[in-house]
Amino acid sequence: MDVVRNNKVMFLDEVETSLHTRLVEYLIGLFHSSKSAQLVFTTHNTHLLDMTRFRKDQIFFVNKRDDGSSDLYSLFDYKDFREKMDLEKAYLQGRFDAVPYINEFENI
Repeated sequence: MDVVRNNKVMFLDEVETSLHTRLVEYLIGLFHSSKSAQLVFTTHNTHLLDMTRFRKDQIFFVNKRDDGSSDLYSLFDYKDFREKMDLEKAYLQGRFDAVPYINEFENI
């Protein structure tokens, strides 16, 4: 609460870890309603990819390269993005990259 009340910045890795979905949504809502506090978080929870909750300039993806390095890029960079798009579905389909490559037969 100190972060929100005093307009600070909070960084959270895997915001949904050990928290109920409603608590995560409440936490995000606290920051949205604050004057200028900021919440920067990572997540694997695709349910949070919702355009009613975030603007497209607030959503970033990380894509791991073959050499082990990572690219960070914004949803804002996608010019063909439509505001009415089902963002979670498009992400899971691989439209924005940042999805794991799984070779089912590699470890057999």
